[in-house]
Amino acid sequence: MRVREDVAGAGDLGGSDQASSVGCTLRPEYTFACFVVGESNRDAHDVARRVASGESSSDALYLYGGVGVGKTHLATAIGHAVRERHGDGAVLSLTAERLAAWWRGESDERRTLELLLRSARLLIVDDVQLLTGDARSRDDLLREVESSRAGGRQVVMTCDVPPQETRELTLPLGDGAGTVHAAEIAPPDPALRRDILIDKAARLGSELAADVATFIAEVAPASVRALEGALHRVLGFAAALRVPLSVQVAARALDPWRRKPEPPTLDAVATAVADAFGIPRRRLRRASCRDRETVLARQVAIYVARRLSNRPLQEVAVDFGCRDHSVAAHACARVKSRLATDARLAACVREIERSLGAFAAAASARPARSRARA
Repeated sequence: MRVREDVAGAGDLGGSDQASSVGCTLRPEYTFACFVVGESNRDAHDVARRVASGESSSDALYLYGGVGVGKTHLATAIGHAVRERHGDGAVLSLTAERLAAWWRGESDERRTLELLLRSARLLIVDDVQLLTGDARSRDDLLREVESSRAGGRQVVMTCDVPPQETRELTLPLGDGAGTVHAAEIAPPDPALRRDILIDKAARLGSELAADVATFIAEVAPASVRALEGALHRVLGFAAALRVPLSVQVAARALDPWRRKPEPPTLDAVATAVADAFGIPRRRLRRASCRDRETVLARQVAIYVARRLSNRPLQEVAVDFGCRDHSVAAHACARVKSRLATDARLAACVREIERSLGAFAAAASARPARSRARA
């Protein structure tokens, strides 16, 4: 999928090597026109539309929800709307991690980005949960948000974590000029999943019958990102066999997804991680064990548990001896960030998740066999 890189800079900076190192992007397909609206995202979509209209020049928007539900899409759609009215330099879009790196970067880069910030009408900060546990970066973000709003500039932030789970991430919203909006995007319900599939298939040049879309929507996980993966799998499968799309073809393509095992327990996660790191399981749950290897193993256990166990963050935090849920959120963010650059850790996490998948599949199969014998 092609991604156009738009450097959001002032006129004398645009196109320079220094400005291009900022790495700002607005994906061209992430517009309001390509956003499928349903009950789970209607409120967030309506708020985003109001912010994008520019009725208030100092609005701030905090979009939150799970992975792959459309937060970045809506934030980027606002950016496109602002750019259409005011030009490329009107929008600066960065991940929270990139913004934190800038604050710790060389003085030349800081000055360049300072000029970009001052010239932008809209600042988009994606994945602010990555700043959980980093007090310095949170304070920097707070100051930047307050400065932007005081200067009549808009701010949009996205976060995986609800405000009530991690209060420290709501600090940048604060009080001040303009209106602060917090909007949740929930996972899409079956009707919206079906509509998303039909829309995305049409954009790929394929017509998806309602019964096929309904079947895929029932089988595939509830995030938009997972739906896209399921759709590409079905389209590719049909193309490889040179057969028309049908429910039967979709069922064959998605057969592995239809046999979903029960999620692993927190005990199972702790056992798998302890085995992978070669440490006693009890150390993972003992907060007083602070050596580097144990801390990393505990963070990985929290990350994997949050991804696979379907348990609330607060419960995961308590199980692994965290002081509170913000520590667990920080652990998830740290591992997620490190996986992008640490190939060995990424391989380790994949192996842990594979072992947990096999464990869960066996656990869910045992009752079924017992019932069959009965």
